[in-house]
Amino acid sequence: MTRPLKDENNICFGCSPNNPIGLKMGFEMYGDVCRSRFTPAREHQSWNDVVHGGLLATMMDEAMGKWLWEHGLTAMTAEMTIRYSAVVPVGATLTIESYMVSQKRKLIEMAASITLPDGTVAARAKAKFLEVTPAAMPRKEEED
Repeated sequence: MTRPLKDENNICFGCSPNNPIGLKMGFEMYGDVCRSRFTPAREHQSWNDVVHGGLLATMMDEAMGKWLWEHGLTAMTAEMTIRYSAVVPVGATLTIESYMVSQKRKLIEMAASITLPDGTVAARAKAKFLEVTPAAMPRKEEED
């Protein structure tokens, strides 16, 4: 079971149910793996019936960020490398997984993958996240 975000006004593009154009990804922890299932629709395509690669990158970045959140770490993506290895068709239920590779002080290395229903790994990501203090996060300015 995952804990809710502290800000009930959250409109995260990846996971918030409050974002009308967001992915609304849900996550669960399975041991040391964070997992989501997502079925991309027509609005998620690049060219005919193929899911946009940028959205695949977003899904993996979101999964890695959610793993960190679930482990009480506030961090921002510093670098991400992606290897695409198979076409991802619109309508296929994808499994997105992430896990920690290592942590050295404030630098956290993560990995993620997207798997097709037949077990084919369609994309992999490796990323470095920089742990930040919540006080260093941008704050919304008060409106007059």
